[in-house]
Amino acid sequence: MIAENGIAHRHLLPADGLEEMLQSEHQCVRIIVPEQWASSYAGQLLTSCLVNLLCRQVKLICRIEIISPETRALIRLPNGDVARDFPKCLKTMADWAVNGAVTISTTQTDAAVDYTILVGEALSEPNLNDGHVLLLIGDGWRAWVGDPLCARRSVYPTTSNPLGPFLAAALAAGEIFKRSRGILRGKFLTEAGYSLWSGAVSSDWDALEDGPQIAGSALPPVHLMGVGAVGNALAYIIANLGLSQAYVIPIDDDRYDDTNLNRCLLAGWSDLGHPKVDSISRMLLAEDVSVFPFFGTIKSYVGSGRTGLRSDVASQVDDLIFKIVVSCVDKGSPRQDIQGLWPHLLLGGSTLDLKAKSNLYMQQPGAACLACFNPRERDGERIRVLESRLRNMPPEERGCFLRGHGFDVSAVEEYLSSAKCGSLGEAALRDFATLPPPEFSAGFVSLGAGLLLATTLLQNAVFSEAGPRRRAMTTLNFLNGGFLDTGFGADDECDQRCQDHLSMRISSETRELA
Repeated sequence: MIAENGIAHRHLLPADGLEEMLQSEHQCVRIIVPEQWASSYAGQLLTSCLVNLLCRQVKLICRIEIISPETRALIRLPNGDVARDFPKCLKTMADWAVNGAVTISTTQTDAAVDYTILVGEALSEPNLNDGHVLLLIGDGWRAWVGDPLCARRSVYPTTSNPLGPFLAAALAAGEIFKRSRGILRGKFLTEAGYSLWSGAVSSDWDALEDGPQIAGSALPPVHLMGVGAVGNALAYIIANLGLSQAYVIPIDDDRYDDTNLNRCLLAGWSDLGHPKVDSISRMLLAEDVSVFPFFGTIKSYVGSGRTGLRSDVASQVDDLIFKIVVSCVDKGSPRQDIQGLWPHLLLGGSTLDLKAKSNLYMQQPGAACLACFNPRERDGERIRVLESRLRNMPPEERGCFLRGHGFDVSAVEEYLSSAKCGSLGEAALRDFATLPPPEFSAGFVSLGAGLLLATTLLQNAVFSEAGPRRRAMTTLNFLNGGFLDTGFGADDECDQRCQDHLSMRISSETRELA
């Protein structure tokens, strides 16, 4: 058993629109899956994703009861293992994710629960022990969540597309989270339907436009830069798309710690201390998606030998040609580095409090680039302040400080006495000084950003001829259920001088056409 505080830390931090104090904790959730949904890809994807999200809401949730007929599992678990028996495999998944911090049961009881989630179909007679009841529907590119009494009709799953099921799971996890944390504004969802394909919102399932079948499609090579929470979510989705061909290059220089487990959906307890690219690669490879993981920074990837990278992609990178890049990094400096590569198709995903966002960088005059509004951090100044502070401490106090923060004391002391560049002590101080303060984050918001990114990627790289014309920025606000496409303009102070670069590129392309 693990301590709750590590996993729960990030989703218990303050966030805009949430109460400062928990309104309830250690809640019990019952998930009811009827046979038609339990035996379908959509139903198993929805339920497994929902359990993956809920079991990570440590401290808010203590027990999940899954009521479903036993059937053959059609899905693979997010740790890459083959699932055999559904729903029993969900207990295995939750134990892997949070090491028993939340209890999972697949045996029906008469115990009262705080929430009941109905997958696909409404119950004919609600029970007084059901607590707050939510109905979820997720199929194709569409999702619906709300009060069962508001549902117009029963919906039955027809596709293996994970987008709608995963969105329904994220929305439900968000509703339970909002009720447990408490909201100061926004609203709880009673009949909210979404089409990821069109960007439309409607309470009527039949009014939501579905998109094309994805299974069997080919996705061109994608550089996935940053595989923390949003990168995890995007890889989780790509792995379940059923693509006939895909090649993903995940790039990240970070390792997992226990605070990552509340939102990194492809990471479990056994992944702590391991590079983030490892768990991403494990799941993608398990679903026959080709992968070249790179443990390092974007700069080191560009400058390295990249042994094992597919030859056509390696040739392009040698010439500094990047076709498709998805940015899931969370700092200004790597965003500047990514924009400096000037990819042909560049997408970015991010979260802020309970808002998920994806951006398509249009590469045209007047439009923002990834560097706009993302200046480089003043890392050098922070490092100098930390070094000065340490040097001015009495030796005994300095030793206590270094040991208390997990430093290698001898390595840091050696650096402070000689200031040798490139030493282990310098690297440790740099990492500590530049580590941003922890901010609120939750798994369902990160998954929301991953879904928006996946939609934008598919519509521009796979279905560019058939896709609807969408605007550059899409935002999903879990606080009030808002779902909106908007544009955003360039920053006049952009470090990349993006408008000059784009004007020169368009002039060059015009001359070539002439």
